[in-house]
Amino acid sequence: MTDPDDDIAALLGDLVRTLQDLQGEVEPRTADGRPRPPTPSELVRFTSDVTIPAAILVLKTNIEALKLLRRALRLADGRPSTASSGGDVQERATQLSRATLARLDDALSDLQGAVEGRPPDAEARELLTEARELRASLAERLAESESVAGDDFDGEGTDVPVDVDAELRSIKDDMDDPTGDEE
Repeated sequence: MTDPDDDIAALLGDLVRTLQDLQGEVEPRTADGRPRPPTPSELVRFTSDVTIPAAILVLKTNIEALKLLRRALRLADGRPSTASSGGDVQERATQLSRATLARLDDALSDLQGAVEGRPPDAEARELLTEARELRASLAERLAESESVAGDDFDGEGTDVPVDVDAELRSIKDDMDDPTGDEE
């Protein structure tokens, strides 16, 4: 039978390696340990995937809002609307609204994932999931070890508490620190 402490040590080692891999995936560092600035290809990808579509969406939404305002002002002034048929305009407005809402939903999902700490990269998500599974397994093993030890445990300085959630928050806070200063 294997020693429960060996299992716990192995699980803890796996968890530390996984957390280090996750930190490297989420926040790549330079050789001297500072956060690596984004590469030009990462900036181009972010610009093409996020920034430009968001700007286009905002502009389209503003154009449609201005068109609706112009129609409302004409109707309030008693002039006829320039639209050829009300049904055609309504159908087009409905389509644009659905497209806008779909893009907004996607953007909100991405934002929620970022706020909740879910990385958009599949490899980073996998590492985060593995870290959480290892943490749960480690907690389970520690609970088993404590229940087996029972009254034989003297509790004098041998227990080192590990708060994995706090460590993950610390990594996230370090990533969110725009100055790159480490305390």
